[in-house]
Amino acid sequence: MNSLDRAMQRKQQAERVLTDLQLIQKWRTVGDCFVVGAAAYNLMVAPDIDIETFCDEPNPHIIMIELAMLTLNKNVIELKYRDYTSSDFNGHYFKLLYRAEEVEWNIDMWLFSNSQKGAISKDLVPFMKNHLTEETRKAILDIKEAMLHLPIPYASIFIYQAVLEFGIRHVDEFLQWTKHHSTTVPFHWQPTIANI
Repeated sequence: MNSLDRAMQRKQQAERVLTDLQLIQKWRTVGDCFVVGAAAYNLMVAPDIDIETFCDEPNPHIIMIELAMLTLNKNVIELKYRDYTSSDFNGHYFKLLYRAEEVEWNIDMWLFSNSQKGAISKDLVPFMKNHLTEETRKAILDIKEAMLHLPIPYASIFIYQAVLEFGIRHVDEFLQWTKHHSTTVPFHWQPTIANI
């Protein structure tokens, strides 16, 4: 099984988690909900799911009532909330840990205003879906898998940028690339297709 097969398997597992928790349906009660990040691009390596929801007047209390009910699910082992509206992220953050079949899933969920500007992952989804090829998808997955065994973590967004805009194909090339490019978050990559 190669990295592409493993990613597909992980995506199917993620879909089962979302179905069990009915998370998308819950978030849609407060706004427009999007699965973003690796789960949206079929680039999953770690058991992580990212969700962004947008509405006119974000009220964390309303969705927290819905999410609190999930603590009745025997697989939910943690639920947290943090207000980041005074930070660069400018949103409400929720974290859910879900354990099933000896795998612990980290689910990051953001609630934003419709007027949100900056690092919005949902804006990257159409670009990634339209421009990923089997070659670049495999390169990204191979690098992400290799990075799991290294002590220096990098947000996946930088791997996407390195592969799609700079032609990076291997983890050694990526690590060299990071020496000359910013890898600070929050970071909003504005991709161009000229180099693809």
